[in-house]
Amino acid sequence: MKRGILYLYMICCSIYSLHAQDAGATFQFLQLPVSSHAAALGGDNTSIIEDDITLAFHNPALLTNTSGRTLSLNYMSYLQKTHMASAAYNMLIGERSELAFGAHYLNFGSMRNTDAEGNIIGNFSAKDMALMAVYSFDFTDRLSGGVTGKFIYSNYEQVYSLALGVDLGLNYYNPDAMFSASVVARNLGGQVKTFDDTQEPLPFNLLVGFTKELEHAPIRLSLTLTDLDKWQATDFHNTADNSWKEILLKHFIIGADILPTSNTYVSVGYNFLLRSELKNNVRRSMEGFSIGAGLNVNRIKVGVSYGKYHVAASSLMMNFALVL
Repeated sequence: MKRGILYLYMICCSIYSLHAQDAGATFQFLQLPVSSHAAALGGDNTSIIEDDITLAFHNPALLTNTSGRTLSLNYMSYLQKTHMASAAYNMLIGERSELAFGAHYLNFGSMRNTDAEGNIIGNFSAKDMALMAVYSFDFTDRLSGGVTGKFIYSNYEQVYSLALGVDLGLNYYNPDAMFSASVVARNLGGQVKTFDDTQEPLPFNLLVGFTKELEHAPIRLSLTLTDLDKWQATDFHNTADNSWKEILLKHFIIGADILPTSNTYVSVGYNFLLRSELKNNVRRSMEGFSIGAGLNVNRIKVGVSYGKYHVAASSLMMNFALVL
């Protein structure tokens, strides 16, 4: 328990030094979901307890819940000609810890390169990439912690940037009450090579999550509080434009799992911030809503989700994992 308290203290110290960094950050692809299950629950989740290696990239403390020697391959369609792929592999280290390695790759495809007059002079490509190592440890039977180290690279035509980042997470899980609670600080760190002479922060995010499985129904409910480091005084003073309810709800992600059997799930979610940012006032659409399902058969795990993370297109995400 003392180690867990020290871990939480480290998170708080890091948050205090970086809480002023906001959405003006670079490397925004780091905020896209990696797990199709988390994506189905509103686009993010830090507290569901599953044998799913991809959840460790939303909260590194969840890695200790996964089977050792699992290989995961993942794909997400993002925008037109823009696709994200990722892969991960984990292994047990002793009785109480696990280690995983992963890579994310976002390819924007080929784009036309024009001069100042608009003449096409060729094509160029743009891509984002992150290489990650995740380590998690069980402090007690109910408390686990984890850390993710990231090497981040972006290349847009003739400019590129390099950065180093860290995620820190804690998870408390009570199996008797079927209750889980987590705190995660994502994307601590900064650029070591800038695009130009301007130093830009990583997209830091402080999250708190809760998950509770109902005792007499095959339903599991989740609440994720996101962007808790981003509270602006103007939000509370300008009540003519933003009510207190709207301000608070922008930090809420809610989700529900229906569990027909022990090896299947169907998930739905709603992200209030995405709804606020992407909604079209002319016609109703599915901004903010997400849905997905998963199946675990023997050593094979498959997950799929559908959601919208950009005003221009919807996204389909697929996870495939094999326990070796």
